Amino acid sequence: MRNIYRSLAANALSKNKIIYVPYIISSIMMITITFIIFNLSMDEVIGSISGGSTLQMLMFFGLFVMYMISFFFLNSVSRFVIKQRKKELGLYSMLGMQKKHIIRVHFIETFCVYVLSVIPASVIGVIVSKFLQLVILKIYHNEADFGWKINWFPILINMAAFGFFFLLYFLFNCVSILRTNSLDYMKEEAKGEKKPKSNWPLALVGVFLLSCGYLLAIRSQSAVQAFSFFFFAVSLVILGTICLFTAGSITILNTMKMKKNYYYKTSHFISVSGMLYRMKRNAATLATICIFATMVLVTISSVMTLYSTIRVQAENWYRVDFDIIYEEGYDDDAIADHIQTLKDRAEQIGMQIDKIVKYKDYNAYSSIRDGVVITYPNYNSDRMKEVFVLSLDLYNIANDTDIKLEKGQLGYYPLQGPDLPDELAFQTIDLDGNPVSEKSPSYELVRLPQAPQIGYGMSIDMSEGVYFFMTPDEESLEELTKYLSPSVVERGNGQARVLINTSSDEAIQRAFYDDLIKNHPDYGYNVSCRIVDIDDIIGIYGGLFFLGIFLSIAFLTITILNMYFSQLLQGYEDSRRFAIMRKVGLTRKEIRKSINSQIVVVFLLPLVVAVIHTMAAYPMVNRILQLIGGCEPQRFLLILGACIVVFAIVYTIAYLFTRKTYLKLVSGTQK
Repeated sequence: MRNIYRSLAANALSKNKIIYVPYIISSIMMITITFIIFNLSMDEVIGSISGGSTLQMLMFFGLFVMYMISFFFLNSVSRFVIKQRKKELGLYSMLGMQKKHIIRVHFIETFCVYVLSVIPASVIGVIVSKFLQLVILKIYHNEADFGWKINWFPILINMAAFGFFFLLYFLFNCVSILRTNSLDYMKEEAKGEKKPKSNWPLALVGVFLLSCGYLLAIRSQSAVQAFSFFFFAVSLVILGTICLFTAGSITILNTMKMKKNYYYKTSHFISVSGMLYRMKRNAATLATICIFATMVLVTISSVMTLYSTIRVQAENWYRVDFDIIYEEGYDDDAIADHIQTLKDRAEQIGMQIDKIVKYKDYNAYSSIRDGVVITYPNYNSDRMKEVFVLSLDLYNIANDTDIKLEKGQLGYYPLQGPDLPDELAFQTIDLDGNPVSEKSPSYELVRLPQAPQIGYGMSIDMSEGVYFFMTPDEESLEELTKYLSPSVVERGNGQARVLINTSSDEAIQRAFYDDLIKNHPDYGYNVSCRIVDIDDIIGIYGGLFFLGIFLSIAFLTITILNMYFSQLLQGYEDSRRFAIMRKVGLTRKEIRKSINSQIVVVFLLPLVVAVIHTMAAYPMVNRILQLIGGCEPQRFLLILGACIVVFAIVYTIAYLFTRKTYLKLVSGTQK
């Protein structure tokens, strides 16, 4: 008896290759992509390199996203497969098989699909993971590790996770089989399809949700606000898209039917009627294609923008070769002794010191409104600017300039952020708006020609801009700091710093940096080395670029597979519709023209809506990119436009390729 079940299952897989082969390929791709992310997130070699732990943390986030996407995508494919097998299941029932026998056959089929998917996926995943490990090591400027050590933990966990998914798909299909009269499967084709009805409430809900998502994206006033509301706006757009595709499209088409002068024409009658039923069956799939197409465009354009600009930004963040911050405050004698030690160590290592500068600055997060720089005792993320206050003498030394300022004047430079008014005052208030310090007299602002060449290393910083303020002298600096928050000093700002610039090569600079790290004096300090920090930042963003490209490939794969299965479903449906249309007297040319126009509209619609979604998201995404990388809006817009063009070409090629499957299914009725 068991041999009969296995034979029936094998026969079903063989005869339904047109649906099972894509199902297995889809499963292999999703399992492979998920395993690669999982394996790399646990890779000991990647974890040991500088910046590797940050990349692995990002991969863990991407891993959960991929598991969620994989579950829902493969579930929709499984439901499609069982739907196409209804007639065959009904035949089993007519031959005397009970539902428990049908379920047993279906279990063997599901198990075969799982095994044929998970084993090749694991093998491919191990090979590709090793290749990508070497790529990541190259991005992070580390030596390649050609050793081959297989970590079985992610392999087994990934197998178990997808095994659980396939078990759930089997149980879902069992419920469908048990709740349906098997003989009704044979009558499925004879049943008339119900007329799609308008659903104005759901369509209006879709418009409302989409409008709210767009407004959040367009009207977010700050980068911090955009970052905070990003996932909420994405959720609104996804829900709104689903509502509009499922209810809005049918409502619009039914409204077109009500216009008799338009509807009762041969071309319009066939097109509108056909689109009604086509949208009823494919709305959810088209919404999915649209959502994933938007994900591809936003993800790939964002990571390409970040990676293409990060070196320039990093060079702005780290302007001096060495920046040493002392932990015990500003002690002239101790700093002077250490400066001499630094010179001696540099001479021993062979590093030429071109410039060495000792100074003190103050740094705080503040808001700037109504001509007042407002600093809070505790950090408040509401549209904060990072403010540096230092003396003009330091600016002139660091920049080799000879700028003069009068008493009551304040030099400033907005590194990121808009220009300021002509006059500005300073004050500290608490979070309830009560003054902590007096309001300073207004200073006349003088915009300086360039940013001070000092270190202020940053990457992902929850601030809305960076502003440097230069006082005419040390006395004015001490006076101005009275109006800054007392916690500025408590947070470690206002401390002694030493800047060193050198013309020595990279190897010598790294040797000097290693020496500074190993030989701390008793009072301690933190040291930043420009070439080391820039490499670390580029490595982190390189990892982010890698993860973004990887997820974009996953999203693009899902988009194309959804297109394929949608074409497959339409091919089965239209093969019957062709025959009916021929019987009512329509010519083959009219039928082909009508259905071709419908298919073009159906597959262009997700692309058009995805482009609209992407352009609506541009202001919000641009602000977020400003937050985490200070990217130029013009560059992002240019890259986004290029990504849209390339994606449209790939999308069109994928459509033409998947359309061949559709034509094969309906070709018999076209003769």
